[in-house]
Amino acid sequence: MKKDLIASYVFRAVSYVAFTVVVVMFVLVLAGGVKYFSPSFFLDYPKNGMTEGGIFPVVLGSLCLMVLTFLVSIPLGIFTGAFLSEYGNNVITKWIDISLTALSGIPSVVYGLFGLAFFCVALQFGTSMLAAALTLSLMTLPVIASSTRETLKAIPVEIREAALALGATKEEVIFKVLLPAARKGIITAVLVGGGRVLGETAPVLLTGAVFYSTQLPKSLLSPVMTLPTHIYYITAAYGESAQWMAKGTAAFLMIVVALIYGTAFFLRRRKNGAHH
Repeated sequence: MKKDLIASYVFRAVSYVAFTVVVVMFVLVLAGGVKYFSPSFFLDYPKNGMTEGGIFPVVLGSLCLMVLTFLVSIPLGIFTGAFLSEYGNNVITKWIDISLTALSGIPSVVYGLFGLAFFCVALQFGTSMLAAALTLSLMTLPVIASSTRETLKAIPVEIREAALALGATKEEVIFKVLLPAARKGIITAVLVGGGRVLGETAPVLLTGAVFYSTQLPKSLLSPVMTLPTHIYYITAAYGESAQWMAKGTAAFLMIVVALIYGTAFFLRRRKNGAHH
């Protein structure tokens, strides 16, 4: 009993320390960057070598990259998760499961090197938004597929049996009964994947990022400016004159990612609450 009490205090203390570190980091980043927020900061193009102006093409580039990534990874992830959940244990599903587990543990820079070699060079997409989105889709796929599979498996068997007893085919059960019932879990996984897409730097640097642009991408094969690569470039290459833009961009990125993960946490709480 005494050991349990001590363990409880230790776990609680560690949790408080971790929470405090996250809050301090969040507050410091916001305090350093929010003061630069203004309409012109979000609506203007960067000027004079990014020492003046705003981050409009950076925000739009990140948004386009995330949408393009989702167009590929969401249907692919949902279909893969449904296949793993509903079509039993066989050699194919086991190999797909092993592949997804391996993909989820690969460092992001390795994804970037693969995207550079395969999408940019072999498929001749060059440094482009399309190559970056396909690379990020590979990173997001394990998150969406695994969450879809686990959410579908959590649905009671009686629901499947009832639908089949009413004459529905297996495909109708999956698409008209199970996937709608699992939508909160799937949306949560998509949001978590979106947060990762917005925050990734290395794969985008290698496959689709441009250092400085005064115009928007003209096609899928154009490079883009994104929030994390913009921060990286300014921090690595510029002096104090441009650091204000890096601080403002970092604060904005932190707020957007916090909103995305906050929404995912809220949906997960509602999903768990519904089960109870």
